Amino acid sequence: LVLETAKELEAAKQQVLKRIQIWKRQQQLAGNGAVFEENLTPLQKRCESLVEVYFQLHQQVLAASAELGSELLPRLLERFTEVLTSLVKR
Repeated sequence: LVLETAKELEAAKQQVLKRIQIWKRQQQLAGNGAVFEENLTPLQKRCESLVEVYFQLHQQVLAASAELGSELLPRLLERFTEVLTSLVKR
């Protein structure tokens, strides 16, 4: 269940990053006179929601660390860190 949730978290991250890329492109085109919606609120809410899910899942994984084992726990934590890092960098 945790692995499935991690995959869903990564898929949601990809959707948010794609939306960020679209927004950046629209911003570039606005320099040429294209219509541009400057409201970042929906995009910000998506990012905040994803980070909130990340922290909740991270805490649940840490709480279940004994059950996950010494091999799975570091891999999961690394995947979660990658999700958060990529969101912050972009």
